This record gives sequence, C-alpha cells and structure tokens, in this order.
Amino acid sequence: MKRFHVFLDLNEEEDWINAVQETGYRLTAVNPFLHRYTFEALTANDQFNPYTRLDFRDKGMSRRNYQNYRQLFSDSGWQLTAGSRHGGIQYFQQKSAASANDIFSDERSKVRCRRRFSRFSAIYGVVFLIYFFYIKGVENVNIVDVKTWYFTPGLWQMQGESFWKALLFETPFVLLRMLLVYIFLIVGIYYLCRAIRNGYRE
Repeated sequence: MKRFHVFLDLNEEEDWINAVQETGYRLTAVNPFLHRYTFEALTANDQFNPYTRLDFRDKGMSRRNYQNYRQLFSDSGWQLTAGSRHGGIQYFQQKSAASANDIFSDERSKVRCRRRFSRFSAIYGVVFLIYFFYIKGVENVNIVDVKTWYFTPGLWQMQGESFWKALLFETPFVLLRMLLVYIFLIVGIYYLCRAIRNGYRE
C-alpha cells in the first residue's frame, strides 16, 4: 500500500505512520522527495506490530560513521527502515516487542532533534526564497501579471493570427521559466512553515 502525505511537523508524521501501522501494516519504505510512504500488510508470521520513531540528521556522515550510527540504534533494539547517510529524516522501527518505546533516552534529546529539523528547515527556506527573488529580479517579471512573463516585443498589441502564433510559440518557454520561479517560492514557503511549526530557535 502506498500513501502520499505532506507533513510540516515531525511529531505529526510519526503519529500518522504509527496510526496507519495500527491498522495492520508495517512501514517498509519512504520517498522523501515524493512524500510517498510504502506499507506492507502484516502476516501471520509477524509476532508484533512495531512502533516507528523518527530521528533527524542535519549533516551527512561517512559510510563508516553512518554504519556506527545505525549500529547504535540496533544495539538499543531499533532497525533503520528508511533514511540516508547524507542526512534528513531517519525512520527506525522496533526490532522486537521488548524494545523500548522510544529511540530517545530523555526528552532533552528529542527536543534537540526537533531543533535540528527546525533550524535546517529555516536555512533551506531562506535559501530558496533568496533564489526566488534573485530569479524574479533577473527575469524582471511580476508573478501575478501574466503579461510581464512574455518577452516578445509588442505581443499584446498584436491582433488576429499573428498574436496567436506569437503567443503559442513563446508560451512553452514561459511555462518552463515561470515553473522554476514558482518552485523556488513554494519550496521556500514550505521549509519556512516547517521551521515555524517545529518551533524554530537560534
């Protein structure tokens, strides 16, 4: 079963995953770019329904350090289900029903994880918005005025067939150019919302 869902808050994402798992499924894969979650139905051979917990790493790790990182959790009864040594959200599941109910030894560790997530989101949000305003300035367009998106001289004074030919010819290039502008805007706002939702602090 594949589900698509966008989250701004790590706690909400974690709760949602566990709520789905409580219906008789186990998380098996996550695509962070498509926000796609893959679940498999539990079978008669599954002895328990595991909890899934989320950690967040704001920096990449070498292969050796990442292996040590995974082993540290494995020794505590948690196995990595999805994640990357290059950073981002790491998804861990209980290896057995006897494993602890959380991957964090205390509340302070969990708060530090959420702060890393919030700080990372704030930085990326600012970077994407800087690119947005830079591209917007270079292109010299008004994002709410479609006429400024077209660069053909005298386009809006043309009439009849010549107007439609010029409009249809330039439109694909306009869409490609403006798509990039809007992607930077939307992604920037998304990251800033994540930072705010998770209580960004310097």
